[in-house]
Amino acid sequence: MLDDLPFADEESEAEQELAPSVDIPDSSAASTELKRQFWSLVLVFNAALLALSVGAMLVGFQGDWDAGGSLLAAGAILSVYGSYKYRVYSRKD
Repeated sequence: MLDDLPFADEESEAEQELAPSVDIPDSSAASTELKRQFWSLVLVFNAALLALSVGAMLVGFQGDWDAGGSLLAAGAILSVYGSYKYRVYSRKD
């Protein structure tokens, strides 16, 4: 519907003046150690979230406390580990 209007995708002069200018840093500016730490924490927290959510669903929907409880415990342990590693990485600066 809005695509049919002429110049619907162009910003007006007022919008250009009010829009903030943002400098996006290049990813090459970060050190390889920082990138490795970042992606390792991303993987840890993704695994923790997956384990917590699947464990909660197994317990809640199927009443399977063996598998669900194990996944909940693993997710909690991964969350604590990720938080610890984040604090360690933050203190190095």
